[in-house]
Amino acid sequence: MTERTILRKFYESVEYSTFYTAADSIIENIQNPKIVAKCAEVAAHRQPGGDFYQRKLWARVSELLEEPNGRSPKAASLNSICYELKLSPVTARKYINIGKIINELEYSGTDTSHLHSASLTLFKNAQRQKIKTKEYLIKAIGILKENPDFSAHKIHTVWCQENGSIKANLDIIKPSDWWAFSHPKWRKLENFPGSIPGEIYANALYYFSPPKGIAVDPMAGSGMLKRVYQDRQLWQKDSNFQLKIHLYDLYPAQSFIKKHDARKPLPIKSDWIFLDPPYFGQANHLYRGILAETQDYSEYLKVLNEIIISMFYSLNEQGRLCILLPKWSGSKPDDPNYDIPRDAYNFAIDIGLEWIDEAFVSRGRQQEPGSANKNNQAKRIRRMRSDTCVLNVFQKNRSE
Repeated sequence: MTERTILRKFYESVEYSTFYTAADSIIENIQNPKIVAKCAEVAAHRQPGGDFYQRKLWARVSELLEEPNGRSPKAASLNSICYELKLSPVTARKYINIGKIINELEYSGTDTSHLHSASLTLFKNAQRQKIKTKEYLIKAIGILKENPDFSAHKIHTVWCQENGSIKANLDIIKPSDWWAFSHPKWRKLENFPGSIPGEIYANALYYFSPPKGIAVDPMAGSGMLKRVYQDRQLWQKDSNFQLKIHLYDLYPAQSFIKKHDARKPLPIKSDWIFLDPPYFGQANHLYRGILAETQDYSEYLKVLNEIIISMFYSLNEQGRLCILLPKWSGSKPDDPNYDIPRDAYNFAIDIGLEWIDEAFVSRGRQQEPGSANKNNQAKRIRRMRSDTCVLNVFQKNRSE
């Protein structure tokens, strides 16, 4: 097939599979880097598959421009082609980078056809991962293989749930007792209504759990503790945690979470327990159960006290209990203030636990969508919004 025939088929192809075949023919047969570059930019306007082949074709341009000794092409050569196409050389190099990674995957036997219909957004998200671009594309291929209709946004959400976003890749462990996480590394699951940032678990484990033993979350929710502990290489620093993680919930949301009512002692003795109860007056639209649904504070305290007593009897001697709670402030001037952390503190002390430390955790409510009116209302009526959780940490120094 002549070069002219190959190019004609490429420009005239209508059906997407014909377009893919024509693009592959250009990569295999055309030796003029300027022509291949022009085809790359034409490919970008063809969908599906245009963004995929734009990058593959630019990778071929780079190969054709390589020096005889295999060194990267001279900048002047690539810049000249980009100038003719009115394309930034920086952008071209981004295309080349992705294209080369796609080629590497294909050489290793990976089926990249699942990326044919991938959107421009997916490739941009992959590019932003820098040294993890290849891992990102492998993950995307795996997801699209199982879920061909997944959008780039959904794929990126799954990636961030497991790997965090670039903004979140900061030092996880905080040096003080003020914990604020503007870009959580561990995202909440799409099919679960809410979850505290995984960084809270990481810091609570790092500062307050033993290196070995049994760690339990009796109100496990979506199982965030398990995800955070599995990623402990990201936050344990010079420590070497070897904990056994056990998760329980009254309404298990995952197969690895066992059903248990926290008002009763746990089935096993524990060395570290993290308790994140539903917040009074704020969780009835998210969860089931008395703590989430009741609007009676005395009833809430009664159940909370039962849970703290059960956790006391679930701890080994020298075991620690972490309790995360905010105060409650109504939105009306005559609403009461409930200091829930202090009430929980009193219950823990009454049962015989010793308080050892506390940390303060930002809830970020002032930055939530739609908060502007609530913030202004709070200032107008001189009624501060509850925006901080208190993590109280207790230790059991005696056997019951």
